[in-house]
Amino acid sequence: MSTLHLKSIELMLDAVLALGTLKLSPMATTFVPNSATDQYYSDISAELASGAAAVTLTGVVTTIDSVNNRVELDTDNATTGTITTTTNKYALWVDTTNPATSPVLATIDLVEGSVSTVSGTITFTVNAEGHFALKAA
Repeated sequence: MSTLHLKSIELMLDAVLALGTLKLSPMATTFVPNSATDQYYSDISAELASGAAAVTLTGVVTTIDSVNNRVELDTDNATTGTITTTTNKYALWVDTTNPATSPVLATIDLVEGSVSTVSGTITFTVNAEGHFALKAA
């Protein structure tokens, strides 16, 4: 059986995060992520939720969860500026200052479903175990 090593997965994720600044972008409800072709922010930027802008994430940390055999990516909760938009998912990407070289890490569905048209701020409350986890086995 092959084994992926948690420390190596953590180091790889940290290396990608070191390329720039981790950002969260609310996406349009019509956006359908494609894990095979959505490589850079330039591939998805046209699908940003109308009226929304990227939010810089703080408190970025990768953690090895040896109990569940995975590496988790966590951040502080994020709040948008004042916007008027509708969204049901967000993309996590690393801003290298060039959208054509800014890697997209994940698209996360909102647990609550769709956030109907809001006029104000949206707070993205991050799960206690992070935005996502990479499992070693």
